[in-house]
Amino acid sequence: LCNFMARIPDKIRSIDGSKETLKLAVRITDLWFVGTPNKSEQAEMVFVDSEGDQIHAICKSDHLKSWKADLKENCTYVMHNFKVVKNDGQFRVCEHEYKLFFIGVTVVREADLHELPFKEFRFVEFANVVAGNFVSGLLVDIIGVVDQVVFQHVSSKNTRVVFRMKDLRLWLITVFAIFCVYLFLSYLNERGDDGPMVIILTNARIKDAQGSYPALVSNSFKASKLLINDPILEIQEFKERKTDIQIGPFTCGCGKDNDQPVLRVKIEDGDLDLNASPQALDKLLGHVLAFKVRIQSRFKNVVVLKYSKDLDLINVVLEMLPDSEQFLSATVDHDPVEGFPLTPK
Repeated sequence: LCNFMARIPDKIRSIDGSKETLKLAVRITDLWFVGTPNKSEQAEMVFVDSEGDQIHAICKSDHLKSWKADLKENCTYVMHNFKVVKNDGQFRVCEHEYKLFFIGVTVVREADLHELPFKEFRFVEFANVVAGNFVSGLLVDIIGVVDQVVFQHVSSKNTRVVFRMKDLRLWLITVFAIFCVYLFLSYLNERGDDGPMVIILTNARIKDAQGSYPALVSNSFKASKLLINDPILEIQEFKERKTDIQIGPFTCGCGKDNDQPVLRVKIEDGDLDLNASPQALDKLLGHVLAFKVRIQSRFKNVVVLKYSKDLDLINVVLEMLPDSEQFLSATVDHDPVEGFPLTPK
């Protein structure tokens, strides 16, 4: 008779492709399905072990039928036997050098393993995104407050929302494609004026700046989850830091160290008196323009969509003002600023 001792689980960090008879004690911290149900559908997930290390695992359609009912997010398992392959795709969910595939002899058994950690967000600093300091192709988590919806389009062929969000220091442009758009717009349209709209986007793609286009982040197909003002610790802590932020030294996205934040225009003028008009304002004074704007009352700001110097158009706009009896002449010798109300309704 042979005595077999219980096998100690392998550690995720020790997976190096040298063996596939693995025994893993893991929690599924992320789970999503892609493809057509009952046809080409496959499950993708992230495992975490007792050391907090993560690895990406995939159960393709030919094996998913066996395990779909057993795979649940946040549950813990003992699993055996996987195909181990290089994690070298264009977009990588985990930093681990390898990823796992379910095979015909994979064993999945749900187990009560309370000691295994839950999901930990991998928040990226907006400053690093803007400065280009990130690992290309590695999906990340972001957290910030929505500041301004720049563009939205919903149709059967092309659905997307572009908006600007802010962390504690910097702005970042975010794009949502179809799988996050409806949740975002639904919340945006139904919410009242109940304070900041803080969101977490998981497994986000970072798109590097190209030419005049700034760096931005976008959701990553069905792998991304969107949390909006959810009652979780990370969002609550972020809201508290937004309100209690301390002004102090910081490093700009360009890499320059700053002892304390100051108004850049004022620095250029050499005049730190906040009541003094900056020189840059001189370039704006003396011009009369017609603006087309979008008012975003939820965010307490206005987005300028277009502007025009055309005097005929400006006259049309002036006629819309109930208290304005002054009109601009299209003649060349007329000064359009003379007699123009400085504080129009």
